[in-house]
Parts: sequence; C-alpha cells; structure tokens
Amino acid sequence: MKEKICIIAVVLAYAVLCWYGWGSSSTMNTTADGRTILTFWHTYGDDEEAILRKVIGEWETKPENAKYTIRPVRIPFDGHKAKIRTALTVGQGPDMARVDWSFVCELARKNSVADLGTFGFDSIKNDYLQAPLNACCVDGKYYGLPDQSNCITLFYNRAIFKELGLLPQDSTYKFGELINGKPFPQTWEAFAEFAKQFKDSSKGREPFAIMNTLWWNLAILNTFDAKVVEGNNCVIDSEASVAALNMISGLYKNGIEAGGWKPGAITPEQGFVNGKYVMILMGPWNLKRFKEDLKLDFGIALIPSGPAGTSSNVGGTDVVVFNDKSKERQEASYRFLTFFTNDKNQAEWCLKLNQLPINTKAYSLVNFEDEHQKAFMKQMQTTKPNPVVKDFGLLEDIVNPEVETILAGSKTAKQGVESIAKRVQNLLNDN
Repeated sequence: MKEKICIIAVVLAYAVLCWYGWGSSSTMNTTADGRTILTFWHTYGDDEEAILRKVIGEWETKPENAKYTIRPVRIPFDGHKAKIRTALTVGQGPDMARVDWSFVCELARKNSVADLGTFGFDSIKNDYLQAPLNACCVDGKYYGLPDQSNCITLFYNRAIFKELGLLPQDSTYKFGELINGKPFPQTWEAFAEFAKQFKDSSKGREPFAIMNTLWWNLAILNTFDAKVVEGNNCVIDSEASVAALNMISGLYKNGIEAGGWKPGAITPEQGFVNGKYVMILMGPWNLKRFKEDLKLDFGIALIPSGPAGTSSNVGGTDVVVFNDKSKERQEASYRFLTFFTNDKNQAEWCLKLNQLPINTKAYSLVNFEDEHQKAFMKQMQTTKPNPVVKDFGLLEDIVNPEVETILAGSKTAKQGVESIAKRVQNLLNDN
C-alpha cells in the first residue's frame, strides 16, 4: 500500500512540475487585451527566431487573426521528441511545433497531430517541394508541412584538382564549372573512371569516401529509383536496390571509395578537411564552416546519375498542429504555419539565412549570389521522398549493419537486401 502511495505521489509531483515547467507556454492564457495565445515550440537559432518574430508580427496585424497572438517558445533540438511526448502526456503540449521530419509519422500514428486536409491543405499542397512534404503524408493524409529542408550533394577539393591540372590555378568556383574542359562526370560509371586519377598512396590520398547510414545512402539509392518502404511494405529487395548496392560496393572494392564507413575510419567530413579524401557527399550545414572558417577551396557538383538520373535524400524539419486543442485554435495555427511558409516569407527567410526554399513559388524569388547554394538549389529539386515509418531510427538499426556486410563483401547485395526486407517487414507489421 505504501508503495502505491509513493508512486501516486511521485506522479502527482511530476505533473505539478510539468505544469509549472511549461506554464510559460500554457495554451490557456490570454493577453491583457484579450487575445488568445497560441504557443509555437521551435528549435530555431537566434537569427532564425528574429525573422520568425517579424513574421508573427505581420500575421497578427491581419484582421482575420485579431483574436490571436503567437507565443514562440524555443526548445533544444536534441531531446525535442521526448519533451513533446511528455508534454502531450500531461496535457501541457503546445498548439503547434517544429519537429524533425522523422517524428511526424509517430505523432500521426498516435493521433497527436491534426490532419491538415480538414483545413483545406489539399488546395495548396503543390506549393511545397513534394519530397520534403512526403514526410508529412501518413496513410494518405498530410499531418504537417515542411518549414526547412536540405539534401546532400557531391563536394570536391578544387585545390587538388588544380594540383593535377584539372582546373586553372587562378580560377574561383562557379556551379557547373568545366573540369579539364569537360563537364563534371554525370554518371556513376563516368565518376568511377574519373576518380581513379586521385588515388595516391604516397600522400595517403583517396578519391572518395561515404558514410554508411540509410539516410546518407538514400541519396545514392534514389539515383537507381531503389525504394525501401512503400506504405506498410518493405520493397528494398528489388533489382534496383541490388544494382545500387553493387555499384557502391564496387567503388570500395576497386579502390575508389576509401572505406570511410568502416568503424574507426576517418570520417568523410574530417578526411575532406585534411585533404585525405578528394570527394565526399555532404550537406549545406558545412558551407559556412568550410568556406569562412577553414577557407577551403572546394566545389559542388550534382550527385552522379544512375538509371533514374541524379537525385538526393531529404533532411530538415516540419511544422505540425496538435489536435488536442479546439478546432478554432487548430485552424488559427494552420493559418499561421501556411503564412509562415508562403512564397514571400520563404524568400525572405532563405535570402537572409542562406537556406533552401521549401515553397516552390519562392524559387523564382530567390537568386543566391553564392555559387555553392546554387548547386544545392538545383540538387534539392531532384530529391525523392524518404521512407515514412514510425521510427526511422529503428529502420536504420536494421539497414545499416546489413549494408556494411555488403560493402565489406561478407554478403552479396541480393542476400543483404533479402535479409533487410524480412526484418523490416516484421518491424512494419508491429507498427
């Protein structure tokens, strides 16, 4: 009996702690002038939040929003999933939140977020890049929309290219520049042949290095149109997947890929910085560091094409509306999020923060002077949807070690994908 009393006391104490801990973002508050406060939990940095607050101010001046004010509350990105889960459990969740793209499916399957189709989202869904938007589409309904997205492209060391006479010594990078008078290799076959010249054991130099996680490998799989999950079915055991993984493992066996995925190996990022790896796959989050902090001379090319052309993966975040609030509050939250991500606000956001647009109409309004960003703008438009599953981390836990056995030669690509398909299907059946 005493144990039960203690447990009850702990739960009540935790609930009280949560109440006060989240009191500053309570969704039941109103302002002094009678406006209803809608809370928006986000993970933006200082510069991003400054623009967010400006957009909020503009939204609040519109007559249809006169009853509301938006209260932005910053939470750490690390651990944001656990914080949101706990807040929802104790009834202290926000009206809306910014979440990692991989979290939307879980929230939707738990019936925690609103179906945006009930607010008319279908009429504007084509305004968003479809690959990032797909992460919000669960069982045929949209439970969020992208607010920020990225992908990876192919980075190359221009200093080493110059050393080998492939680029003029006095040249500066421009997207689409000619390499030794020719376009950058546009297929994996051409890339493999081109990359051979960079191997230099005396300098410890390797042509290319990759990471081995599903998210990173999706960029390559997509060039073969090799899908992992469709609906509740694992479809990775396809000829396209076998071809893609044979290509990747072939790069390693033939000395083109350095084994950057091996346990204990120098990571592709670090190897690129110190000149060990001439080419890597990388995202836009390193542009500022590579250019301004490290002063690297590097270029960006589109990921080489497979049978399905060039492509990439999708990273970033989405914004969602929680459905434990009144319909009126949900509709107001939806109005804000679609206003926040419209073409005008997206253009300002991207140009000031040097980020990629997720609104298709914003592409004509964003003209980056940065040649590296131009490459990402182009690559982003070739992306394909990521697998939509309740727990992407569990999916990677299955796929990553299996792919490692394929790369290391312990299994054939066919054996590996068949093993993955069986195990992932069991996971999907449990969900």
